[in-house]
Amino acid sequence: METRYAFVARELTEAIARGRYPVGSLLPNEIDLAEQFSVSRSTVRAAMRELQAMGLVSRKKSAGTRVEATSAQRAGGAFAQSLSSIEAIQQFGVETERDVQEISETVADAGLATKLGCKPGSRWLRVSSLRRVPGDRGAPPVCWTDVYIDASLSQQIAPQLKQYRGIFGDLIETITGRRIVEIRQDIAACGLPAHIAGPLATKPGDHALEIRRQYILSPGSLVEVSVSYHPADRFQYSTRLTRQEAG
Repeated sequence: METRYAFVARELTEAIARGRYPVGSLLPNEIDLAEQFSVSRSTVRAAMRELQAMGLVSRKKSAGTRVEATSAQRAGGAFAQSLSSIEAIQQFGVETERDVQEISETVADAGLATKLGCKPGSRWLRVSSLRRVPGDRGAPPVCWTDVYIDASLSQQIAPQLKQYRGIFGDLIETITGRRIVEIRQDIAACGLPAHIAGPLATKPGDHALEIRRQYILSPGSLVEVSVSYHPADRFQYSTRLTRQEAG
């Protein structure tokens, strides 16, 4: 599934390559782009970060977004991987619908602690849900996600979970008054666990991607971990590689 910000980034990349926006020209502002593509300004900002990562544009306050190249930069130097921003990762959560299946508290045994990257015996609030394309209940779910939130926040967060439609990270930031400063992401191939095969309308053991994301709250505490299972035919993860300038 192509997210809205990825669609906007692709459309603008193609427009730049075709010469609609020549090198040195300015792209339309966020408001105009949001109206053009019928998306939010946060979606436009996420798309702009993707274009920056490719070296296609530069952005300066009060100066707009300037086109710097018609294709991905290939300056001399060593290869470096360009990863999505925190906002780009969170955009997936904004553009899919959460269908909560279960909410419970759990204590991490040795196996779960290894999966989450936490200490055995730590306590978590677990929220299990299906992710769906909004307005399309007939389509199979995009993925199954288990979100683990530090149990110290349970009393404040639990009453809001079923009705809350936003990103859990945003809710955590609001409650704690602190920012999520880092997301650590690991992706691995796996066989689909039997207990979620039915809800995902697939078969146990089918090929899938397991994506673990650890959310680090300033100044450096692990406050949330999400583990998502995407059937192989419903998810594509893309990165772009650019060259660092020699120096």
